Amino acid sequence: MLNHTSIPGLPHHHTPRTRREFLARAGAGFGALAATHLLNRSARGDANEIANLKSQISNAANPLAPHQPHYPATAKSVIFLFMEGGPSHIDTFDPKPLLQQMAGKPLPPSYGNVVQAMGEYGAPLLASKRAWKQCGQAGHWMSDWIPHCHDIADDITVIRSCVSDGINHSGGVCQMNTGSILAGRPSLGSWVTYGLGTENQNLPAFCVLTDSTTQVVN
Repeated sequence: MLNHTSIPGLPHHHTPRTRREFLARAGAGFGALAATHLLNRSARGDANEIANLKSQISNAANPLAPHQPHYPATAKSVIFLFMEGGPSHIDTFDPKPLLQQMAGKPLPPSYGNVVQAMGEYGAPLLASKRAWKQCGQAGHWMSDWIPHCHDIADDITVIRSCVSDGINHSGGVCQMNTGSILAGRPSLGSWVTYGLGTENQNLPAFCVLTDSTTQVVN
């Protein structure tokens, strides 16, 4: 018999009709099942199984409990700088040799009808004004706009496989940080916290600092 919430017209006690209903109504029902299994294992002296079950129970009670990653970690914290409005990739790390050859010409017909920023069609292509060279042992292409990066080319990683499903800045910004062009999805920090938990239970697992004076609640 389980104590039912006192509601006029309903009995004070209500007998669950199924095991599923019992577990749904009983406080910490699944925890009790795990504890029973834990005690049984304890009687048989299986220390490793006991430790695993304790960890599972702890994680279920506290979703922010630290978890072991799939691979050995090389860092304890990350500062992710998302510099919206920074210089374009074609002015920094992504040279376009064919663009230099086609400067002053319209896009080839194979591209189809491309609507440009101001609704123009067939506007001539503009060549890059940057000077390019390969830097470091990795041979990263870098422009003269980022000369200080030339000396640290082998200390950074350039990812050229990122694509966007959106057609404007706001959708691209949202997808870069959440994986979706639609707002409302959890950010990268949320997913990391969900997957790895946090070692510090007294401070936020991650926080977002913006350049706006408007208060942002995450």
